[in-house]
Amino acid sequence: MLMHLNKHIATRFERCAGVSPNRLELLCKLTVGQISQSDLQKAVSIDPAAVTRHVQQLEAEGILLRTRSESDNRITLVQLTEEGRSKVVKFKEEKERFLEELQADLTESERLGLIQGLQKLNSQIQQMK
Repeated sequence: MLMHLNKHIATRFERCAGVSPNRLELLCKLTVGQISQSDLQKAVSIDPAAVTRHVQQLEAEGILLRTRSESDNRITLVQLTEEGRSKVVKFKEEKERFLEELQADLTESERLGLIQGLQKLNSQIQQMK
């Protein structure tokens, strides 16, 4: 049921916000500044090939910029462009709106119970690794 719900939430979120949850997570990691592409991949739960595809597509859209490290030419550095920074702000606003709409029919008690249940599942999955 969680996997089914996750699939539907991701699809609806992308339609609403104009960005996939994975891509938004990747972009949010870049708000701290320039980061190596390998460190970016480690910071998000996305496989390396997918990170490379996202980075290439986002660069083509003018949202981020890739450069080579001056100290080590093997390292690719990634950073948001100004356009990218403004898009991230808009994406975050859409995310908040989406989450509010998603939870609109839940009582405060139900929201708290959901959060606690998800935290327990997250803790359990961490122990399983």
